[in-house]
Amino acid sequence: MAKEIITVIGSTGNIGHELINLLSTSGKSVRAVLRNFSQARPLPGVTWLQADVSDESILDATLAGTDKLFILTGNKPGFGKTQINVIRAAERLGVKHIVKLSALGASSRTQSPLAYEHWQTEQALQQSTLSWTILRPHVFMQNWLGEVAQTVKADGAIYAAIGDGKVPFIDARDIAAVAAQALINSGEHSGKTYVLTGDEAIGYSTLAQAISSATGKEVVYKSLSMDEMRTRMEQQGISSKMIDSYLALAAYQKAGGATERVSTSVREILKRPALTVQDFALKYKDMF
Repeated sequence: MAKEIITVIGSTGNIGHELINLLSTSGKSVRAVLRNFSQARPLPGVTWLQADVSDESILDATLAGTDKLFILTGNKPGFGKTQINVIRAAERLGVKHIVKLSALGASSRTQSPLAYEHWQTEQALQQSTLSWTILRPHVFMQNWLGEVAQTVKADGAIYAAIGDGKVPFIDARDIAAVAAQALINSGEHSGKTYVLTGDEAIGYSTLAQAISSATGKEVVYKSLSMDEMRTRMEQQGISSKMIDSYLALAAYQKAGGATERVSTSVREILKRPALTVQDFALKYKDMF
């Protein structure tokens, strides 16, 4: 009997990279879809396929023979349409189960364009005939490896617009581990939507302390107003839609309440505590 094929769309980012490792270690047959073939790595059971899934004409060939599918694409405006086209192709081709990486706050009422596109995609998946699992992670710790790492290296500071707000940030390695479980043991997770967070809500002052401890250099948190943050992002050339999405999320986080809530899903599914900000800082200390 042929092994089932797990296709991973989004195989080279922080989540996808770790997910491919976990599936390979588990002995699964994996088709890893990527745009840039130079990022392919030799791994047992993994076949790399160069494809741009925004090209609807190649979806049938990309997904042919797939039993289970993981969907993660970039978040540029219009990504929802791409994902919906992937879902429709998967349904047409008889894929048995889809795990979709969504976002916390995905709803019809959200003020975040990004979260709204995720909600639209969730609706398409739930209204299909497919078995599915939806993952709604809170903010990734690995997001700090971009501008935060740069500003820490440049001037020992972290800039954000959430004030004293606290967030149960989640390590992308935990998201990947949950995704792997939802793919491998799909029957246990079919029809489930999981909110994924760390085990504790923290503020950026705690992050600064964790990086300081891991690197041995002083790092401070400098809170910015929404207008100051908008100006900063505009100067970096970030699109207005992405800025609006970021600031909408930052406003929620600054206000507290729902954005501080901790989910137990990671601990329950993985049978261990979620990785902490201290774990993250030690793992990536060379980046700071």
